[in-house]
Amino acid sequence: MADIAYNYIMLARQLVLHNNLKKALCTYQRAFDLHPRIKNQFEKEFRAVLLRMNEELTAVGNNSGISTNFENAIRIFPGSAELLNDIGSYMCQSGYISEALCYFEKALNIDNSNVNIEKNLNNAKYFLFPRSQFRYLNDRIRNDAFRKAIRSRVTPAVDSVLDIDTGIGLLALYATECNPVTLIACHASTTMARLAKCVRQDNNAQKVVIKNKPSTALTYNDIYGTPSVLITDAIDAGIFGKQILQSVCHAWENLLQSNSKIIPGKAEFFVAGIHCEELNKTYKLCLDTKIILDVAHMNVHTTTHGGETYYSEDVNTYENVKYMSEPQSLLSIDFNNYHDVCEKLHKKKLYVAKLTAKEDGEINMVIGWFNLHLTDEIIITTDPRSETKANGWRQAGFFDILPKKLRKDDTANIPFVIRGGRLTTPPEANPTIARISPETLAFLNDVEYMDMIRKSVAAVCIYLGQIVNIYYADIVDLSPFPMFGVLTMKRGANSLICHVKNIQDQAFLTATLRANGIPEQKVTILVSDSWSHDVFRGKKFHVIFGNFIQINGEIDTSKKTVIDHLKQDHLIRGGLCLPESVTIMGQLIYSEWLEINNCVLDKNVDYRIAKLVNRYQASQVEFFDVACTEYQTLSEVIEISSCSDLNSEILNVTVAKDGECNAVLCWYKIQLMDGWYDIQTNRRNSFVKTMAFMVSPNAKVLYGDQAKLLKYVDPDGDFKLVLDIDSY
Repeated sequence: MADIAYNYIMLARQLVLHNNLKKALCTYQRAFDLHPRIKNQFEKEFRAVLLRMNEELTAVGNNSGISTNFENAIRIFPGSAELLNDIGSYMCQSGYISEALCYFEKALNIDNSNVNIEKNLNNAKYFLFPRSQFRYLNDRIRNDAFRKAIRSRVTPAVDSVLDIDTGIGLLALYATECNPVTLIACHASTTMARLAKCVRQDNNAQKVVIKNKPSTALTYNDIYGTPSVLITDAIDAGIFGKQILQSVCHAWENLLQSNSKIIPGKAEFFVAGIHCEELNKTYKLCLDTKIILDVAHMNVHTTTHGGETYYSEDVNTYENVKYMSEPQSLLSIDFNNYHDVCEKLHKKKLYVAKLTAKEDGEINMVIGWFNLHLTDEIIITTDPRSETKANGWRQAGFFDILPKKLRKDDTANIPFVIRGGRLTTPPEANPTIARISPETLAFLNDVEYMDMIRKSVAAVCIYLGQIVNIYYADIVDLSPFPMFGVLTMKRGANSLICHVKNIQDQAFLTATLRANGIPEQKVTILVSDSWSHDVFRGKKFHVIFGNFIQINGEIDTSKKTVIDHLKQDHLIRGGLCLPESVTIMGQLIYSEWLEINNCVLDKNVDYRIAKLVNRYQASQVEFFDVACTEYQTLSEVIEISSCSDLNSEILNVTVAKDGECNAVLCWYKIQLMDGWYDIQTNRRNSFVKTMAFMVSPNAKVLYGDQAKLLKYVDPDGDFKLVLDIDSY
């Protein structure tokens, strides 16, 4: 029977070669039915054919065929974590994220050592439940103010309440305490609406009726009449970014009574000119790097998504923020005034901030915050200077403002306009801005690393001079921006192959080549990620400069594979591969910031919601900025592993302090050349942010103990860290 089964396997492989995938799958299945013991041996092979088959079915829109294939596969491999992961990945690609999350959870329960499955699960959680929701829900100042305002505005047994963009329904729960006649809450997200219904049930708040609709799609039939009180917290750092103008305008026109009340009632938005090099580097190319590249005349800013001109920032966490002007009130809005709301939404009125310098200096960023008048008496602020500010919202950083050098009492006029219901700085005011990707910007603004690269060029050229004339040297530089390659070409190297993320990066690189007199025909630019090591076609190189660490702290395993291949097959004898080494570092910590941005504490909301919401906790938090975030170190720093030799293993970590551990920090140590000093990425303005592998629930650690740290590594090189210690 076994021989017959193996013959079927051979036949299935032949069918795959002839692209008869449907028949091949049936033939594999016949082999497994005849000899079930061989299933595990050929599972990976079977799944590869299954995925190819489903790709073809996707192309022709045959979803039922895909479902049938997956159902048959699950019947054959009922306990396969990899198969469940494949199904979850397909569900994600098809837009069924909630269903995908369930498959990823099942897969991880089967194999909790699989890094790829856990990353897929985290990504699904990020998509379904934005991290900002944790921060909102844990903001006690915000919650108490809304609760107090609702109690002051809702008359028991008289008012009807509509809560728009309800999220998990917290404000609706506060409204139930006032015993309104009716209470409707709506949210466009299916996940949020489901969560709100579960929260309602767990807190015995059956009076709340949840509608899975955007508020702009509601009708009288949905809300059982006309509400007399509307409540919403659909506000972002720039106040209007969550379409509150559209929602309130629609409500006034279609849902509310003429005497209805809105919470919040009013809002006022303030702006101030500041000088902060660190914050400025988040969005604009710094002068030090522009001088190295001979492009000091250019204004180079980050690329944007959807035309944003501001992003959210915790301004108070940055060092050396200098307020160059006093805050100015840019605009006010009365949400209880229909005409005011409509004017803000539809009339493209220009709002000009007149920022008068308090001293000689430069304004390189404009920040904004708001005072939210929930009622005339209850006001919350996001002013970064206030010790009583609400922390659920950050401040708006308007990054496209060009630097303005001012003398004391000089005034800078900064125009703003509301477009599409969102506050922006007019793009036509700054026509000379070049754009580069956030990854490229972060890399170039890491001044310490750029200085190290600049110094390495001279050392490399001296070394190469022993084996080849620099004019014949061929270089590969696969960094986000080829700083090493450009500086080496400037010294006369023969050729450069490099990689950029997008066409904006390509345009900036081309401008840099021209500014430095480097012939463009000597430089091959690979755009995006749609290439492999095949593009090098057997060519040999004298220097390979590689970077496989992504801005979020993850290893780009595809890029690392290419770099390893180049080092193995495309480096001439005696050639150099830089960096010399990259080492993963780690440390046990406790961080309150991680606590409030990755889970909900019931004590902060006064209702039972943590059990439901914390299903969306992530096991790994990216973009943890150690320079701007307070945390307590609980262990010595340890070397986790060299990136050139990643294997699963158990590590011992010496606890240096009694405490409560909720995360393992992870960053990198880079040694550019043999014998040189190293540089670590856990510092200000590093091109790589730190990762935090979460410990859930929190674990008690005691001074002198040896904590076990489990390092799991997938075959492709992805890794994760798990603290193996008794929780409490």
